[in-house]
Amino acid sequence: MNGLIKKGGKIMQVLESVILGSYLVGMILIGVYFTRRAHSSESNYWTAGRSINTFVGAFALFAALASSSSLMGAVGSGVALGVPFLFAYGFGAVAILPFTMFLVSGQLRRSGVSTLPEFFKQRYGNSVQIIAVGIVVIGMTFYMVPQLTASGLIGSYVLGIDYKTAVIVLGIGFTIYAALGGMWAITYTDLFQGGIIIIGMLVLSMIILTEHQGFSSLLADALAASPTFGDITQPWMSYFGLFLAFLWFGIVSPSAVMRNFASRDARTARRSAMWACLLYASVFLFGLIVASGGATLGVSETLANQDMIFVKVIEHYMSPLLAGLMLAGLLAAIMSSSDAMLLAISAGVARDIYKEYLNKDATEKMVTRLGFIVMIIASIVGIAFAINPPNLIAIMVGWVGGGLLSAFGFPLVLGIWWKRANTAGALAGMIGGSLTFLILVITEPFALVSEPIIAAPVSLILVIVVSLMTDAPSQDIQERVESYHTDMKRSV
Repeated sequence: MNGLIKKGGKIMQVLESVILGSYLVGMILIGVYFTRRAHSSESNYWTAGRSINTFVGAFALFAALASSSSLMGAVGSGVALGVPFLFAYGFGAVAILPFTMFLVSGQLRRSGVSTLPEFFKQRYGNSVQIIAVGIVVIGMTFYMVPQLTASGLIGSYVLGIDYKTAVIVLGIGFTIYAALGGMWAITYTDLFQGGIIIIGMLVLSMIILTEHQGFSSLLADALAASPTFGDITQPWMSYFGLFLAFLWFGIVSPSAVMRNFASRDARTARRSAMWACLLYASVFLFGLIVASGGATLGVSETLANQDMIFVKVIEHYMSPLLAGLMLAGLLAAIMSSSDAMLLAISAGVARDIYKEYLNKDATEKMVTRLGFIVMIIASIVGIAFAINPPNLIAIMVGWVGGGLLSAFGFPLVLGIWWKRANTAGALAGMIGGSLTFLILVITEPFALVSEPIIAAPVSLILVIVVSLMTDAPSQDIQERVESYHTDMKRSV
């Protein structure tokens, strides 16, 4: 009997390994396919020629946001810290896109820029752009850590290899197609990966609900197996801080904001955000079901890493074939976010620093090749940090979101909506918010992931007060702010 069980487990592992390997190869081939087009110009490499339609853009934006945190992290933290923690995460994450759609998506697309630091240069000047690039590179590199952590957990579990080896192999895999195909490859792999995520979560949720004969019965089983599943386990500041960090994530994350620049026009950018919101909402609805299924297993306390509860749910409820496909869906979530982060880092260094300040005469081919090299280096740095990850995936992503909110949130939004915001105010808000966030993370005076509750208002106050105490922006800049809110077609 034991021999049959071992044999069945081996067959399952081989099947899952074949599916994951085939999936990774398929994504790399897409990157190879788009290589020539992507490297033909800077616009093609970083914004896919500004030609992405609503359907493709919606899935690409959804996939860029639906990272390992939205799947493994949300389920793992929901089971480990209680379903109220998952709700705080989910409500903030689902509200990302309506919030983004009304506050910045159309306005950013009308600005005609290609990156978030480039917008800061257009609105505030060179000094703000340089500071912004530094924050983008640091923030996006750290954001890669939870994605690589998840890939290592999945790879080591499924492929039966060492965690460090899995991080390196899978990290190199998604770096190759992102670096080769730029935004073209990233957008179309994200279209495919977004579909896998939605279908996989739907199928898994239906299997769980069927086995437990409905949601009410599932919830009762979850509470019976894990009595603390419905409890509030953290201080209120943790829930509110997590909510704020994710609510603003679509506005302050360079990897998400760059999707606006790839859209055909401002209307397409807004529509993409609207449809992506519906896709993202479904993921958290399914996530509640999956977390409840995980709680019924009662194995959370026995796991060395509680983010692995998602994988346990998959293998408990699904056949080997479906489990392999669903694990490919988890890998899709990791890759679709990581590639967008790599692109943001690449654009920040190659376009916003090298071409703007170090070599203004650089050819487009030279800049895109440098972007390729920067992606490789950023991936290596992320892999090095992911070998010894610091915390739960959801908490790591919460830190990144809170840090970016504290630095970029109000300089960006006030830069779009308030003509009086100036360079001095933006610098004060960006630097003051960042330093406040770092001090709070290091000293830990408050509850977990609550730092943006303090740091973001500090940034807001600094932008407003310093702007009012210094000279107003030039008339040209104020007229440019007005142009962000018109439907006139700008040459881009």
